[in-house]
Amino acid sequence: MGLKGLFFRRDKSDLTRLTRCLTKERLSVGERVKRLERSKGMQVFLWVTLAVLLLYAVFAFLYSTVVVYASGTGTSFLWFWPLTCVVALAAVVLLFLVLTERLVQFKTAAMCLCGLFWLFVAVFLSVEAVVFSAGRKAPATDAKYVIVLGAQVRGEVPTLVLSARIRAAAEYLKEHPQAIAVASGGKGNGENISEAEAIRRGLIRLGIPEERILMEDTSTSTAENLRFSAREIQRYEWEKSGVQAPFFFCGNAEPLIYNVPEKVVLVTNDFHVFRAVKLAKNLGYTEVSGLGATEFFAVTIQYYVREFFAITKEALSGNF
Repeated sequence: MGLKGLFFRRDKSDLTRLTRCLTKERLSVGERVKRLERSKGMQVFLWVTLAVLLLYAVFAFLYSTVVVYASGTGTSFLWFWPLTCVVALAAVVLLFLVLTERLVQFKTAAMCLCGLFWLFVAVFLSVEAVVFSAGRKAPATDAKYVIVLGAQVRGEVPTLVLSARIRAAAEYLKEHPQAIAVASGGKGNGENISEAEAIRRGLIRLGIPEERILMEDTSTSTAENLRFSAREIQRYEWEKSGVQAPFFFCGNAEPLIYNVPEKVVLVTNDFHVFRAVKLAKNLGYTEVSGLGATEFFAVTIQYYVREFFAITKEALSGNF
């Protein structure tokens, strides 16, 4: 009897210890969070994030000033810099209040948001590395068609971005006299002529014969540039063969198919090459490569940033 009681007390003691261990384990999640909040490494992490956000806010303010001075207040995507500058400054103030124990109740939220911030930075830099690399790849040397993608025109004057594309296209066309150019781009707000017309004039001025230039002057986006340029290429192929083009090539109607078997080079700026080539392949361009104009302007940085969001939008829309 005494031996049985001994074993019973031992079992009860083991059960008590197990219960205590399980209780500690249940409490450990909250305790670990608190310990993480108090850790020196987390304090350093939050202070580093604060410093990076402050530096970005200063950069965004100065850079927006540079863009306005170099390209004017009508520059697309200019709003991004003052907006993110204000957001970054607000985050700096909140982080400072958390770190100085004035808003200690928000410390866990601050940790999570800082983690998401650095995750976004990692994704952003990864995408930008791909975009940068694509913009510096050499194009095909035996292209049959060279599509010059449109960009903003102010009145009748091409912007710096479009001028760079025109110069790059003209150089390629001179080196490859067998290639036919397609000037692509419609007429938008503040433009007295279409982007295609601005491209045509620029190419002629740089020594490209007018008969080597096809016109596509109705598009309003990169995807439309590519679709409508495919229409012009197919129409040109029909006319060159001496056969009348089908009815759906008449007027501005889109073709029923976008398949372009000929070798094509897309001329754009380096930051735009990756997205343009990707869209072209999805639209049926079977042999397509990009020629990126790599001239650097004050607006180049902002266009690289804008491209990240444009790629994200295309991916979410299912175009990639």
